[in-house]
Amino acid sequence: MIMWLDNQDNHGSNINENFGREILELFAMGVGNYSEEDIKETARAFTGWSVVNPDYMSIKMRNNTARPYGYMSWQFEFDADDHDDGEKTILGQTGNWNGEDAVRIICEQPATAAFLARHLYHFFVADELPVPQWPHEPPRDPEAIDLLCKAYFEDGHSIKSMLKAMFESDFFKADSARFARIKSPAEMVIGTMRLAGPVEIPSQETYMADAACGNMGQGLFRPPSVEGWQGGTEWINTGSYVVRVNFASQILNDPNKVGVRDIIERIKASVGSGLMSSDDLVDACLDILGPLDVLDTTRSGLKNYAAKYGELSWGSDDASSQFDDAAVAIIQLIVTTQEYQTA
Repeated sequence: MIMWLDNQDNHGSNINENFGREILELFAMGVGNYSEEDIKETARAFTGWSVVNPDYMSIKMRNNTARPYGYMSWQFEFDADDHDDGEKTILGQTGNWNGEDAVRIICEQPATAAFLARHLYHFFVADELPVPQWPHEPPRDPEAIDLLCKAYFEDGHSIKSMLKAMFESDFFKADSARFARIKSPAEMVIGTMRLAGPVEIPSQETYMADAACGNMGQGLFRPPSVEGWQGGTEWINTGSYVVRVNFASQILNDPNKVGVRDIIERIKASVGSGLMSSDDLVDACLDILGPLDVLDTTRSGLKNYAAKYGELSWGSDDASSQFDDAAVAIIQLIVTTQEYQTA
């Protein structure tokens, strides 16, 4: 992050505000909770923070970051001679602060706790509004944010404690939190590939998955800005939704894939006989793929489509092949539904 935010160019004699600004705005507190003077003073605290051989690494970074496995070797370097040793006032606290002091001061702010809590809620529980709207709109669940903030301060600014409090909370387990988040492209792609079965790495499928994520709006390791992706409803538009649907149905189109075969065998095992109605096929698919709690209209549409298969069995090779085709068709339809696109 030092390189991406230009802190190698942040010198005691000539500050570069980018690193200090983004820590306050994007990673810790959010817009409206600090002043322009706080940005400058924070930047001064981080003067001298760089990496070994920054000129060479800046060239190497641009050439190599898109390659797999992240083999670049970074080494942090602090140049005391390039650090501003003067007195600084950051968020109301005055002293001869360095970068670690700046981090401590930022962590002590209530705005930091609230900002982190809202991000965690957005990622794990339910979609929030896009971050640029947060200064103007209250959280979706203010009581949940308060609980997470309390955990943060009670255990020395611990994000681990925030996560523990969240995962043990009633709001995390509530019915209202189910399917309240639109899956990111990475979540949707990886989840679907796991359903289909083991994937060799690297392989043609992994490259196809990477391309699909990009076409859905989330180029892996290629965010649109240092802020990352907004998530939520930003993931869905007419183009990206078509890519989602096509990718999921394509990945699950082969009954001989290990994961798809496992799903089909579990569907068969869900009944005590070698017969299954088309309605039961839909219910079994929804249960095994989730379980997915779909709208009545979605379930009805799936069952209306499945009705053409009539009574299904798998006692003979022909019947088994027909059952496989029917099961795959219903699975493919389910992964195109709006319910499958949420978590």
